[in-house]
Amino acid sequence: MKNNSYTVAVLGAGNIGSAVISRLLHLDNEVININLSKVLVSDSTKDRDFDSNLITEDFNEIANDENIDLVIEVLGGVEPGKEYIKELLQKGKSVITANKDIIADCGEELIKTAQENNACLYFEAAVAAGIPVLKPLIESLRGEELSRVAGIINGTSNYILTAMEEGSTYGDALQNAQELGYAEPDPTNDVEGIDAKYKAMILSLLCFGVSPSTDDVYTEGISKITKEDFDWAKRLNKTIKLVAQIDNSQEGFNARVYPVLVDSKHPLAAIRGALNAVLVEGENINQLVFSGPGAGAAPTASAIIGDVLSACHQMASNQTNWYPLRTPKTGDKAIKDVDSSWFIRLSVKDEPGVLAAIASLFGKNNVSIESVIQEGRGDNAELVLVTHEASEHNLTSSIDSIANLDSVSSVTSTIRVYL
Repeated sequence: MKNNSYTVAVLGAGNIGSAVISRLLHLDNEVININLSKVLVSDSTKDRDFDSNLITEDFNEIANDENIDLVIEVLGGVEPGKEYIKELLQKGKSVITANKDIIADCGEELIKTAQENNACLYFEAAVAAGIPVLKPLIESLRGEELSRVAGIINGTSNYILTAMEEGSTYGDALQNAQELGYAEPDPTNDVEGIDAKYKAMILSLLCFGVSPSTDDVYTEGISKITKEDFDWAKRLNKTIKLVAQIDNSQEGFNARVYPVLVDSKHPLAAIRGALNAVLVEGENINQLVFSGPGAGAAPTASAIIGDVLSACHQMASNQTNWYPLRTPKTGDKAIKDVDSSWFIRLSVKDEPGVLAAIASLFGKNNVSIESVIQEGRGDNAELVLVTHEASEHNLTSSIDSIANLDSVSSVTSTIRVYL
């Protein structure tokens, strides 16, 4: 740092890295002067849209350069980025990353390393790309007792679900998402909720001081959702969204990711296509919703540049950035103890006593039924039920027992209802 001038390096020059580099090279230097010094790549022979003199394949050229103040990590994956970030922070260099995998894996450790070395660590883009969520949560809402943070934080799955709501099959919607570049050739992380789980882990740490492991966050994806589920959701004035939900109450803390039926008037129901949204609830604020583009090179680069400017401001004050790692108020609550309401579709034989037998099994497990709809006749009638709130354990036990009834051909689907 010299006279409000900062020297920056970038690790990675893929889609996001290239967008970041372009933004850095075209920043207005009247307020702050950013000097891009080095760009780490794995293949220096590849044609780039920036000066080849910036390119290096040697991380040590960046780590050991005392003139470099700040490093932006956009390599993807966990390694070698995690070790690079640790080393840079230990050397007192500030780091900005969009890497949710790394922050979910060891975010608390990296925050403490940054603070111990008077360095800055920023990762706004790791949760919702271009949506400014973390700064408001960390700074503006620091004095609030938050009770819930929930959100649609994977654009690929939301694009697919929106297309299915509009009439597409899951397969067609996924193929379209891949053709548009929303989904990878292997879409597992997106459609099975893994990407959203990592982001939920980051939000858990910053909002509630809890750093859950990947095994602690119950995760279910959207690959089993069907067009018929959406038809029923519409009849119930609802839609289906993949939601990451983090609750913190006197009964305990729990983070989870799964598809839910959302009332059509709820703010999350209006989030369509590849957009993301994060909903925050607390006693004094009631409910806040942050929404916008949650994926893509341009929105992600925008969040990274915002972090660059914040980091430079902090470095000018000779301070690390402030991450209030809150002390958890309560212990963890296992998913089996979480209260849920379920939408359940059953294929049943249309014969006397079927509904009574099903209701009896629910009753034995302390589950009450809110509504029932039956359609069709013969051996493949369809029974659709929505339950009142009950523990996940009791709901699961009920379904296991019901599935064994001779009059029940199959449990076609079970989807939670957003409460």
